[in-house]
Parts: sequence; C-alpha cells; structure tokens
Amino acid sequence: MSTTLPTPQTGPTPTPSPLVFVASGKYVQALDRAGGRIVWQRKLSNSFWSGGGFATLLAEGSEVFVGRGGYVYCLDAATGQVLWERGLGSSGTLVVMATSGSSSAGASAAAAAAMAAAAQQAAVVATTSAAVAASAAAG
Repeated sequence: MSTTLPTPQTGPTPTPSPLVFVASGKYVQALDRAGGRIVWQRKLSNSFWSGGGFATLLAEGSEVFVGRGGYVYCLDAATGQVLWERGLGSSGTLVVMATSGSSSAGASAAAAAAMAAAAQQAAVVATTSAAVAASAAAG
C-alpha cells in the first residue's frame, strides 16, 4: 500500500533583497549582499540590550523587526530609521516573530534555529551554574 503525498504549492520565487540584516552587540546593521559593505548601522537603546538573550530579526517588505529580551524595534529596511519601538511587558530572553503573510520555510527554519540556540545556551548556563555550586559546596 503506497501513500501519495500532496504536491506542495509554490508561488513565484521572490527576488532576494540586496541587503542582509545582522545584529551584534548593541548594533543592527544592513550589509550589502554582494560584498558585505555596511549600508547602515543603528545603535539601539540600552533598555533593549539589558534584557539579555538572543536578538532575532524578521525582514518583511520595507521593514526589519528586531526583538530581544522582551523588546521589539521596527526599522526602515532601506535607512535603518526607527519607525517604532515597544516593550512587550516581559523579560523573556527570546522574542519570536512572524507576520500574518509569512509562509517562508526559511523564516520558520531560522526561528527554529534561534529557539534551539537559546535552549542550548540555557543548558550551558544551567550546567555551569550547577558545576559552580557543586565546587563551592565541596570547597
């Protein structure tokens, strides 16, 4: 007995953006995809970075959303100008984002990878904390 799987529906292949968005430290940058040149750089406020955790990025149309530690920024993708910012009322270490029109397998894979990385970091911190506590108790 064989099972026939439905054929995935595909639409037109989107044209890749000429920019790649990255976050590191207190900065978000747009890099030229072809050569890695910094097109714009935005330093985000201390309240955004004080929450800890991983920065997550979601590029959608003309906007880039940056989330971290219970805080979200919406930036203009072309200029890096802050369009709005909002605290989410929690101090979680990971902000997972999606848009209602998102159906990108790549975005889902990126979110899954970010969540796996956060879980791995939490496991390392827990293991390190346990080892420090055991060492202190023994010494």
